[in-house]
Amino acid sequence: MPDAGLADGSVLTSANYDTYLRQQVVAQVTSGTRPTGVEGRLVTETDTDRIVCYDGTNWVRVGNYGSAGRSGVQLARFATQSIPTGTSTFTAVSWDVETTDTDGYIAATSDTITIPTGLGGLYAISAVISWASTPGTNSTIEVYVNGTTSWRHPIGAATQMTTCAVSVIVPVAAAQTVQIRLSQGSGGAINVTGNLEMWRLSA
Repeated sequence: MPDAGLADGSVLTSANYDTYLRQQVVAQVTSGTRPTGVEGRLVTETDTDRIVCYDGTNWVRVGNYGSAGRSGVQLARFATQSIPTGTSTFTAVSWDVETTDTDGYIAATSDTITIPTGLGGLYAISAVISWASTPGTNSTIEVYVNGTTSWRHPIGAATQMTTCAVSVIVPVAAAQTVQIRLSQGSGGAINVTGNLEMWRLSA
């Protein structure tokens, strides 16, 4: 809302109060006691440690002011998973442990993270994979978004260390999916374990 621009001596009406004061104050509420939505209005939710903004239709999560308000997942592959050989064959890591899942991004055991309704945005994604033996020449780790777009990191030659990582910051829309996929050219199957962190940075 713009500044009211009231002249000296003007009477402050209830409409002035609503439009130029109440609707522009960042109110402290809970997720169950949000005020009437006005486009652009911000509130802080004391029960979630989150900042939300009304976009004209819905309240949208735009940030957090405490660690409890973060949005994202921390996942692990504790049991070994076999990755077949073939540098053009990509296998998605199937995560079997959810250390943190703030909003139902995934139901372990699964290889696919799905962005919840209202939580599309810019995400920081980082995965670390440990191989039981060196994966071989032209092997790859990739972040694979919505079955169409990938950010690939080549692992290297046969002397490559048995730990590899990928880290990206990418936009992912609500209902889109994220996978970590691997390929390797050792000539035989290799077991892997690993960890993944994925946190929403902004809308």
